[in-house]
Amino acid sequence: MKIALEIRRKRAIAVTISIIVQCLLGLFLGHHYDMGIFFTVGHGVSHGVSPYGIFPSREIFKNPAFLEQLPGIGYPPPWALYLGLVYLVLYNSTRSIFAYNLGIKLPSILSNVILAFLVERMAVQEGAVRKYSDKIFYFFLFNPFMIYVSAVWGQFDSFNILVTVLALNEVYSRRIKRSSVLLALSASLKILPFILFPLFVMFVKRNCSLRSSLEFIMTCAVSIAVFSCLPFVVFGWNPEIVFDNLGYHFNRAGGFTLFNIVELLYDQAVLPQGLELLGFVWILALVLGYYILCRTSLNKRMDLVRWSSSLSFILLLTRSWVSEQNVVMLLPLVMLVTVVNFGGWRTNDLIWVNAFVFAFLNTSPFQMFFLVSPEPLAFMMKLDQSFRALRLSLRFISVLPWQALGWSYVLRTLRH
Repeated sequence: MKIALEIRRKRAIAVTISIIVQCLLGLFLGHHYDMGIFFTVGHGVSHGVSPYGIFPSREIFKNPAFLEQLPGIGYPPPWALYLGLVYLVLYNSTRSIFAYNLGIKLPSILSNVILAFLVERMAVQEGAVRKYSDKIFYFFLFNPFMIYVSAVWGQFDSFNILVTVLALNEVYSRRIKRSSVLLALSASLKILPFILFPLFVMFVKRNCSLRSSLEFIMTCAVSIAVFSCLPFVVFGWNPEIVFDNLGYHFNRAGGFTLFNIVELLYDQAVLPQGLELLGFVWILALVLGYYILCRTSLNKRMDLVRWSSSLSFILLLTRSWVSEQNVVMLLPLVMLVTVVNFGGWRTNDLIWVNAFVFAFLNTSPFQMFFLVSPEPLAFMMKLDQSFRALRLSLRFISVLPWQALGWSYVLRTLRH
C-alpha cells in the first residue's frame, strides 16, 4: 500500500513539473512561421473571416516580429475554429500575445500528459515489463522532442495522435460509432491519420460483421462532413482555395525526406519538371502495404498498433514532403510495438533523436524565439549565407539513417 502511494506521489510530482516546464516554454517560444499563421488565423476566424486566405499579420498585431503577410491555415477547419475560440477568450480579454501563445498550445501540452497515462496502461495490458512501462510514462512527460514540437514549436501532432490512439482503442473494444467519430476528428485535424481508415474498416469487418463495417464507414463519412465540410457552409467560407492547394500533397519536395536534395540541387521546394510522378509514390506504397495486410491476421489490439505504425511509417518514408514534427505521430505506436513485441527501446530513441538532429539542420529551433528576440533567427540567417550548401548537404545526409531505420522497422514488423 505504501509503495503504491509513493509511486502515485512521485508521478503526481512528475506530472506537475512537466506541465509547469511545458507551460513556461509555451508562454514565450513559438515557431516564427507556423505560430504567426495560427495567431493571424485565430484573429481572422474570430472576426468572421475565412482561415484560408492571406493575412497582413504585422499590421494586425502591430508587432514588427511578425512577417508582413502570412497565408491561411493548411489544415481542415476544426483547428482554425479552435484558434478563433482562443483568440476570443484569451487574447480579447488579456491583449497578451504570450497568453494567446500558451492558449493555442494547451491541447498539445495536455495531450503529452494524457499520452503518458494512456500508452503506459496499454503497454501494461499487453504484457510489458514494469521497467519499460515506467519508462514510457516519463518519456511522454519529459522527452525533449515531444516538448519541442508541442510546447516550443506549437504544433498539435500530440493531440492528433492522442485522438488516433483513442480511436484505435475504441474500435478494438467494438465501440464502432465512437471509434469512427474519433478517427474522423483525427483526420479532420490533420489529414495524415486518414490513411488508417481502411485498416479500421478491415478490422471491423473481420472481427465484427459486414453491417458493423458499413456502420463504421457511414458514421465516419458523416462525422468528416460535419467536422470538415459543415463549417464552410455555416460560416460562408469559400472552399475553392482548399481545392487549389490539394497539389501540396503531390508536388512539394523537401523536409524530412530524401526529396530535400531538390533544394540543394535546384534551389526550389517543388519537384522538378519531369519528376512530378514521384509525388504519387506514397499512394502506390500504401496500396502495396494494404495488399500485404490483406494476407495477414488482424484480430488483436497489437495487430492494429503494429499495422498503424507500419502504414504511417510507409507514408512518411515515401511522401515527397514531410515535416519533422509529424514524427510525433509515430512515437506512441512504435513505442508500443518495440516494447511489447520486441522487448527493446533503441528504435524509439533513434527515431526522435534523428528527427531532432534534422530539426537543427533545418534551422527550425532558431525560429522559436521571435516573440522575445529577433537575434537568434537573424544570426542563423547570416550564418546560412556562408554555409548554406554545407547545411543542406548535412540535412540530406541526416535523412539517410531515418530511411534505413524506417524501412528496417517496417520489414521487421511485417515479418512478426
